Amino acid sequence: MGKTTVSRLLAESMGWQLVNISELAEVENLTTGFDSIRGTSVVDMEGIRERLTAIIEKAEGPIVVEGHFAYDVVPPEGVSHAFVLRRPPWILKEELEARGYPGDKVWENVEAELIDVCLVEAVRALGEERVCEIDTTERQPAEIAEEIATVIRGMRPCGRTKVDWLGREETRGMLEGRDVRRG
Repeated sequence: MGKTTVSRLLAESMGWQLVNISELAEVENLTTGFDSIRGTSVVDMEGIRERLTAIIEKAEGPIVVEGHFAYDVVPPEGVSHAFVLRRPPWILKEELEARGYPGDKVWENVEAELIDVCLVEAVRALGEERVCEIDTTERQPAEIAEEIATVIRGMRPCGRTKVDWLGREETRGMLEGRDVRRG
């Protein structure tokens, strides 16, 4: 269970609308093709951006937007907080393999988690003050959703915990023997 489950729980608890970017792209045919190497549709970023802007303008209240590239398609002026959920790369690897993801896609995601790609890109797009990092290690989705709600309600500061997977023994063990040139 990951960002989709947490987002659903958060939206339900706050009484807000939830928009899953990947589902929106598929349902409204906002894709430009299929990436056979990663086994995923290629999202029409401009189309998603335009559609989200329309959804936000018509919304009667706040919206939870879920997707690993939300910071790229949600108009920045409409973002109060962005939460980057961090997953231990060794656990992420096992989960993605269990889902049957192709090896290149698994390692692309693991490497992105290792070097903070989503966090860095969210901060670049939205600024440090709106981006919160949450370590999900050994935590249940409801607990994570509640932590997010407390930040949104102003009961807890939004912060970055400076998650560092590279120094962990589990990471070293996972990377041993990996040929980074060929996946």
